[in-house]
Amino acid sequence: MTGYRLLALFAHPDDEAFPVGGALAACASAGVSVRLVTATRGEEGEIRQPGAATRETIGAVREKELGDSVRALGLASHDLLQYRDSGMAGTEPNGRPEAFVNADPGTVVERLVREIRGFRPQVVLTFGPDGLYGHPDHIAICRHATKAFHAAGDPSVFPDQLKGGLEAHQPQRLFYSVRPRGFRTDMALKLRAAGVDFPLPTPDRVNDGVPREEIHFEFDVGEHLDAKLACIICHRTQTAPDWPYFTVPRDVTAHNMGREWYIRGWPPVPPGQTIPPSFFEGLPQDP
Repeated sequence: MTGYRLLALFAHPDDEAFPVGGALAACASAGVSVRLVTATRGEEGEIRQPGAATRETIGAVREKELGDSVRALGLASHDLLQYRDSGMAGTEPNGRPEAFVNADPGTVVERLVREIRGFRPQVVLTFGPDGLYGHPDHIAICRHATKAFHAAGDPSVFPDQLKGGLEAHQPQRLFYSVRPRGFRTDMALKLRAAGVDFPLPTPDRVNDGVPREEIHFEFDVGEHLDAKLACIICHRTQTAPDWPYFTVPRDVTAHNMGREWYIRGWPPVPPGQTIPPSFFEGLPQDP
């Protein structure tokens, strides 16, 4: 697939792993040049491995974990925008002036437009408008990435960028990473059937996800499941010592971790039309 480029725009270290790691690994292994841009260092993430980090060091630790994950996936390049993790909705870090949710929208979009114009991808990938499970940073990166996607091809937008040698560039497709409503219950029941004492989602999380009819395709990433798992365990702070996928049968892991779901945000998919489970099918390659 020489000539194809995918730009992945996400909020935290590990966003490239758990929801989309299989697709990124599949693209990279097929010769797609994949660049990842991460908005924050994930300072508000949990520390699930005792001794892996402290509240003071977690940002630096997660930055290193991100680099390890990028190498495990075989991505072409990555960068951190160095905003601060905003934390979950309704928490104190939401109010920090340096938090990603409080960043000037015009500035963020300008930075993402520069990324698009510099890398010149055919495809941009980010979170869906629901932020996967309502995380404020996930919602923010979707909003900013969507605006940047549509603005990057207009030479009248951020024209000063073009004075430095960049050219306007319009990617051809925008995809959103989503999960189907009820996915938390489905995953928990699969683990419980395998003998893992895994909790069912709390009432406030049971409806996370989007209606299945809004999803355009399910991507079976089973052939790249090992690469996905390898990148996930690079995020040591985010995988507990008793992470169930260290021990459950392969079919359980494949069911819960080997499927990813995507919506095509642009161009719109007409109602009733189906699209193939591919980011690039039908697109011309650059020479």
